[in-house]
Amino acid sequence: MNNPQQARNTVGRPAGKDNDKVRSELLNAARQHFIRSEFKAVSVRQIAETAGVNGAMVSYYFGNKLGLYLAMVEELLASLEASFGELGDAQELTLEDFSRNYSRILAENPWWPNFMVREVLFSEGETRDAVVALFASSFASRLLAKINQEIDSGHYRSDLNPALTMVSLMGMTVFPFLAKPIMQQVLNVELDGDAVEMLANHNINLFHHGVLQASSN
Repeated sequence: MNNPQQARNTVGRPAGKDNDKVRSELLNAARQHFIRSEFKAVSVRQIAETAGVNGAMVSYYFGNKLGLYLAMVEELLASLEASFGELGDAQELTLEDFSRNYSRILAENPWWPNFMVREVLFSEGETRDAVVALFASSFASRLLAKINQEIDSGHYRSDLNPALTMVSLMGMTVFPFLAKPIMQQVLNVELDGDAVEMLANHNINLFHHGVLQASSN
């Protein structure tokens, strides 16, 4: 005999392999809207219409609009973590790994830098706090730990502030993508393909020449 409660709980849910497809379409639709507009200006109805699904699917997969928004942010951060391959401990994460992988991620997702500036610097409240928390729980702690390790080992100067050193590296890596029109139209630098690798190598060399411990010889 059919269970009426079970039947109610499954109404509107996609079956089988359609689960992943619908979830992905919602994430893609959310990205399209949140790139253009701040969190409060986007409605669940708009996202659902773009994805071509019922608005109830947002609640089913993500709980609410904030859950979908954070899942979109988390997806990008997860792709960055995945790009580090099998690196596990902070000791194994090199600054070269970070610079090359993050530059590639930014080139593949040109909306990300401007999105982060808007959502972290110019928003407030629950959404900003949640994005900051996600960022802190991803690669940020491992990167900071690596910088501390390099200072403790004597490879980097002992007078460096680890947090500010991390900010400097992040700025060198992210700013070119924030200033992409200037890079392209004024400096004639295209941020794609080999140019991204060249930029990452340049940043690594410049960063290290500024922080390596001076030789006593």
